[in-house]
Amino acid sequence: MKRAESFFSRVIMSPIFWGGIVSLCFYTAIHNGLINNALIVRYFASHPIEYYTAIMFFAGLSAMLLKFIQVQIERSKLQKGALLDKRDSRKSTIDDVGNYLAQIDAYEQKYGVTLRSQRLRLILEYISRDGSTSELDNEIRYLAEEEAARADAGYGLVRLVLWAIPMVGFLGTVVGITIALGNLDLNAIQESSKILSAGLAVAFDTTALAIALDLLLYFVQFLVYRSESNLLREVDFAVNNEIRGRFELVNDSVGSGQITIFRRILETLLDSIEQLTLRQTKIWEQSMSAANQRFSKLTEQNADILKKSLSDALSENIALHARKIAESSDEILSASNESAKKISETMQQNIAAMTLLQSGIARQADTIQNIINTSCQLVKLEEQLKENLAVIAQTGNFEETVNSLSAAIHLLSSKQIRAGAA
Repeated sequence: MKRAESFFSRVIMSPIFWGGIVSLCFYTAIHNGLINNALIVRYFASHPIEYYTAIMFFAGLSAMLLKFIQVQIERSKLQKGALLDKRDSRKSTIDDVGNYLAQIDAYEQKYGVTLRSQRLRLILEYISRDGSTSELDNEIRYLAEEEAARADAGYGLVRLVLWAIPMVGFLGTVVGITIALGNLDLNAIQESSKILSAGLAVAFDTTALAIALDLLLYFVQFLVYRSESNLLREVDFAVNNEIRGRFELVNDSVGSGQITIFRRILETLLDSIEQLTLRQTKIWEQSMSAANQRFSKLTEQNADILKKSLSDALSENIALHARKIAESSDEILSASNESAKKISETMQQNIAAMTLLQSGIARQADTIQNIINTSCQLVKLEEQLKENLAVIAQTGNFEETVNSLSAAIHLLSSKQIRAGAA
């Protein structure tokens, strides 16, 4: 939660954020017709370089306005009176530092952190840490110079913008002249004159806009810088009034000056070691991050290679299986064709055999029909025989008749046997 609040506060206090917001509102008003002044439209919205110049100007102006607001807030808090208790007749000692720090904590909880409270806290912590007030004046002077240097470094973005705006204007000059000369045609002077004037207009307009905005930003920077310098002098005066003369100057030993110098050297050495440790830690972090990135890249490359190898192997196996399946299907088709041929030949043979059997059955039927006919004839002959026997019996020529009858029967039997053989 604290990190989110810190990030949100940094974004809110960012001049780039507010410069972008102001630029967006300004150009939205121009394109929607809310700002329709011909000069403003010409010098701010006629070429992309003019857009870049205006956006940088608004970013620098936002930085100056934010710093001016901070200065006014600090000045209003500075006018609330003394931060520490009023001095009494006795001098304060190192034992009173804890009470003063508690007063600063209460002030910051009520009004927030200010330049004066930070400066007083650093001085009191120095007294508590050093155990002596012999170098207090030097420490106060050192903190004042450090605060002034920090305030001067806060104008880095504005100085960058002040340097970049003329460069962008010069770039517009070069682009405009390039457009004018690149489209110049001596054979068509009238048409080329319009293009030449348009290119020169871009060159002069961008240059004029850059110079005007740069001068305006210089003037704003001068006012804000002077206001902040006055604030720092007021903070120095307030801190000196609250600290100087409050503590009793006590030397911790005869050689306190040398010990102080030696302590300063040790502090500088410790700061250097700490900075080197931080740098080494950052280098290790960068190395580890680079190694992690390389490892991730190698992992991705190996994964791609493995994926490609697997896909190739699967493709080869699928193709091999497809070929084998095709060959097996061909073999199965050929075997089924041969089986079909054999079955068709067998069927034809069976059909031929059935045809022969049918013809044989037809012949047997004819033979049976003949036998049946012969049997009918035999029945008729038997009847005639009986009649003849009866007649013979009546006539008395029985033996001749029997011989004739046996010959007739023999004849019929031989005919029947022939018919059966046929």
